[in-house]
Amino acid sequence: KSPASFDPQKLWAFQDRHMRAIPVEAKVPAALQYLQKAGLVASPPPASIGPYLARVIAAAGDRIKTMGDILQFREFFVADDALPIDGPEFAKLMQAEGAVALLREVAARLESIDSFEPAALEDDVKAFLAERNLKAAQLVHPLRFAVTGRAVGLGLYDALAILGRERSLARIRRAASAAAG
Repeated sequence: KSPASFDPQKLWAFQDRHMRAIPVEAKVPAALQYLQKAGLVASPPPASIGPYLARVIAAAGDRIKTMGDILQFREFFVADDALPIDGPEFAKLMQAEGAVALLREVAARLESIDSFEPAALEDDVKAFLAERNLKAAQLVHPLRFAVTGRAVGLGLYDALAILGRERSLARIRRAASAAAG
């Protein structure tokens, strides 16, 4: 008596439930195809891409609702010098008073940290903030932008750990230099 209707919200709910059920390791090959089509990963891919991509997918968690959503995290697959060092977010976060000095100090500190894993990074950054009697937002937001080129995204400590010490430090120093003028 009544015509069938298409409910996009219900479709997304099914898709979301399905994606949550798929293990991270099974998502890697499908997400890799999107990254290759976008030109962010070479074909054939380097041998190290599987574990790296799995870390990005795991950190993104339920933010990846379709495999194409991996492209929202392109900052992990671009060259370090391809991140934005201009624009309104850059001006707001990186050119705030004291941001450059804080970034340089935290970079020096992160250079010597023993473990470059999320828990250790969080403890170290919190200790750094406590020593200087600073609020988290004074450092976390500029640091996230320096590392990812975005004001929002994955957790800061996950992003730092995924990129690793060398890439994170290179990105922090590049952003601090650009903000200093």
